[in-house]
Amino acid sequence: MKPLISVVVPVYKVEKYIEECIKSIINQTYTNIEVIIVDDGSPDNSIEVIKDLLEDKRLRVISQKNQGLSAARNTGIRAASGEFLSFIDSDDKVKPEFLESLYKKATETKADVVRGAFRDFEGKIPEGWVSDFNIEPSTGIEALKSFLDKNVSFVVWSSLYRTTFLKENKLKFMEGILLEDGDFTTRTYINATTVATIEEANYCYRVRPGSILTTNNAQRMSESEQKVIRSFITWYQTNPSLEILELIEQSIYAFMRDWTRVLVKNKVNFNPKDGCYSSAVELVKKTLKKRPLSERMKFKVKLQIIEFKYH
Repeated sequence: MKPLISVVVPVYKVEKYIEECIKSIINQTYTNIEVIIVDDGSPDNSIEVIKDLLEDKRLRVISQKNQGLSAARNTGIRAASGEFLSFIDSDDKVKPEFLESLYKKATETKADVVRGAFRDFEGKIPEGWVSDFNIEPSTGIEALKSFLDKNVSFVVWSSLYRTTFLKENKLKFMEGILLEDGDFTTRTYINATTVATIEEANYCYRVRPGSILTTNNAQRMSESEQKVIRSFITWYQTNPSLEILELIEQSIYAFMRDWTRVLVKNKVNFNPKDGCYSSAVELVKKTLKKRPLSERMKFKVKLQIIEFKYH
């Protein structure tokens, strides 16, 4: 029998979408699965909607008070007993071959992480996202270099992970923030012996009003960017490896691109003389020199606007 794959599905206010999601998981061509549905204190009828589907013995529900997406995923990681693990958001869906194709690549390459592409429900790449990331099986460090060079979108839900790899390296999601996928992906790739990719886009991402990624909460977004960057700066200061230091610089730059965009477009509670911001600006200078001229100029203009706007 093929090894067990754990599928972690965090649930919060998705009663309109969860049935379609769970049905797409139940109907996978890869059948040896456990589906860990983490009810993150959802106040609606999300769990009631799938009551009949829960008769499938491969599904189980873990209920907890509302703690956010990161905490729900961490609960799923702790509960997982499969050899492999995948995250699927409860308002999305997957094609029948989603797990099978990732598992096949994982066994062929012995990868700790296998990433697939994704599309929206209309079969298109969501606007502003970079989905496709195709590389030969590489070390995690080499994969992350390529990932950052191509500005690939930080998402965790189109991938398959070896469960022991996550647990042995104590890899988990930073709680209490948005943008947890970027922090998790960076740390995961750096720790991975091998990362592989597949070209198939078997994950379907739902773009909907009110979801975390489409809610205009500039203050919380800014605070999340700051928290992740601050943790990366601490990591940078304690890491002796030159190769990893350069990757952390690139990762900070990736987050700074987004943070500066938020600061320019919105008025938030922010001080440009904050130690985190000023340290990050210094750390990304080397990375910035390697970017295309148009990108360098755009970033520098944003810094000038921020200096003027928040002076």
